[in-house]
Amino acid sequence: MSYEDLTEAEVERRMADAAQAEQEERFRAAARLYQDLGKDIQTHHGRFDARALDAFEGVARAIGKGADAAKGQAAG
Repeated sequence: MSYEDLTEAEVERRMADAAQAEQEERFRAAARLYQDLGKDIQTHHGRFDARALDAFEGVARAIGKGADAAKGQAAG
C-alpha cells in the first residue's frame, strides 16, 4: 500500500470493516483488522496520529469482548 492509498476514506472504510466484525462477534478478526489499520496509519501518517490510537483502542476493545465471551461460554 502506498501513501496515496491510505486516504481518509480508506481509513474510514477499514475502520467500518473492523467494527462490523466486532458487531458480528468475530473478535479475533476485528482485533486483527484494527491492529493492521493502526500500524498502517502509523507508517503513513506518523506514530502519534489520533486515528492510530482509535484503531489500537479497537484492538483492546475486541480482545476484551472476546475474553468476556469466552468466559461466558466456559461458565455456560
